[in-house]
Amino acid sequence: MGENYLVSEWALIRRNELVDIPDRLVIHPDFLQTLSHEEFESAFREVGAMFYRMYSDIADAPQRFGLPLYQTEEYDYFSNQAREARTVPRSLFYLMLWLFACGDFKGNVFITDTAQVRKWNKAKKTNQLLEAMCDYGFVFGGISKYSLSSGDDMEIDYPDNQNVIKVLSLVAKKVKNTQLKDVKNVDSGINAFSNAFIGWNYRVLTEDLHTCSLAEGCDYVADKMHDEADREVIAILDEILVQQGCTRKKGDSNEGPMLRYFRRQSAAYDYALNSDKGELYLELRIRNAEKCLSYLKECPERIVEIFRYSDAGCQNRINGSCKFGVKYEFEEEEKWHCGCCGAPFKLHPVKEDIPHYLRLVELGGKK
Repeated sequence: MGENYLVSEWALIRRNELVDIPDRLVIHPDFLQTLSHEEFESAFREVGAMFYRMYSDIADAPQRFGLPLYQTEEYDYFSNQAREARTVPRSLFYLMLWLFACGDFKGNVFITDTAQVRKWNKAKKTNQLLEAMCDYGFVFGGISKYSLSSGDDMEIDYPDNQNVIKVLSLVAKKVKNTQLKDVKNVDSGINAFSNAFIGWNYRVLTEDLHTCSLAEGCDYVADKMHDEADREVIAILDEILVQQGCTRKKGDSNEGPMLRYFRRQSAAYDYALNSDKGELYLELRIRNAEKCLSYLKECPERIVEIFRYSDAGCQNRINGSCKFGVKYEFEEEEKWHCGCCGAPFKLHPVKEDIPHYLRLVELGGKK
């Protein structure tokens, strides 16, 4: 990994957001007009492996892709440099999305409209990104020195397997025409986490070219998980909370996608399932921990442990203005949980503990 570069750390986190491709793909006939199922599936998997390598290489040598080389120790989390480093690893994949969404085959040659690509693309130093793509087997014609502004049309080829171009084009067009249709900020966190091209999400293949229900449910977070137990607990919790009348809303923390569940009309959610740098967490809105303490005798140690630890406190606590922290006594010690940036209690959820999570919020959800 590029030593001490902020962008290198975030490239690996974004790589972790690529969706696992199952052993067998369900592919709608709309995608199979020029390719067999086997040809399409093989090329789709080839692109998935390519995206993984690209993210890995961005982490190892971000300068090769023209990305900013901010040193980790020089910038705090809230700096503009840190904000840029969290999103810029996606630049190459957004550029590829527009390259293949804005073009068509003319005979056996794929030609993209460079003016349209420039209209949509927000990535910087596209010449370096295009040059880097050549290292993965792409060949470009019709432009000079990898400059999109040097020609009206650009030919794109992938000599090793032209089916890769066909698959990239079909997926890019569907995402542009469905998920990103009439969307003003296509690069926002929610749209990035949902984007089937950026995440190379196989689910985009299951519906026709004009229909996309991807990331409208709990798969918004579940698809980013790589452990089947995590995907299962998300599905079970989501079903229970929705059946109980909770309103589900998508969120987009810097570290990953989040689903928030509201039991009532309120600015504060009661539960949240979020991917924090690839790790699944469940947040519980427990406002009065004292009311939960006697119930902990019925809970496994892994739940007791979240009541045992104490936060150092946030800046608001230090200056005496914190309104959302939770203070309580447990095992003869004062404990403090910050609630300014999220629910005060947070843990990795497991299926067998779901009844305990629900009961704890029921007991401690009100002051």
